[in-house]
Amino acid sequence: MPRGGKRIGAGRKEPASPYGEPTSLIRIPNSIKPTVITHLEDFKSKRLSPPSKPLGNFLLPADDPALLELPLYSGKVSAGRTTGFASPADDYEQEKLDINQRLVRNKAATVFMWVGKDDDSMIDVGIMPGALLVVDKSVTVRSGKIVVTIVDDEYVVKRFYKYMDVIELRSMNQVKNYPPITFKDGAVVVIEGVVTNVVTTL
Repeated sequence: MPRGGKRIGAGRKEPASPYGEPTSLIRIPNSIKPTVITHLEDFKSKRLSPPSKPLGNFLLPADDPALLELPLYSGKVSAGRTTGFASPADDYEQEKLDINQRLVRNKAATVFMWVGKDDDSMIDVGIMPGALLVVDKSVTVRSGKIVVTIVDDEYVVKRFYKYMDVIELRSMNQVKNYPPITFKDGAVVVIEGVVTNVVTTL
């Protein structure tokens, strides 16, 4: 008796992708495995469990940025009164600096985020309205660090403090003296990353 052809849906099933899209098998160095896993878990959570409303816009570092070596003045620039230790007439060793390397320490764990144009709660630490934040997800969060965290489905940048079971997110504006955001009794605080650099347009 003749048998029918291949049944639809028969055969070995491909496992579902945890990221909601096709994946590839690759090998990575063991030294960066923890960073890659952290980045993938973050990507998966954002892809499959989007927040109830958009959390603003952020940018990722370019995969293969062009080399951007610019002249670096090896002397010092005085930010106070004239000290006499630096002169344009002096000879200094010619150096080059790649801005990408200066701003991004861990590309796989770094995102860029804009500060709101009217947000002035962190100006005492140099985070001005409209500034660009370089946020590193791999940096260990400790008291005193400037962090980007999620509060009420919104990204906020604050100075992080923890003592006993209390966590405070403090603003840095002595003039307006905004009250801290306080979490108690083991509340879960979602930290997006630690701010490592700030780019401000004058």
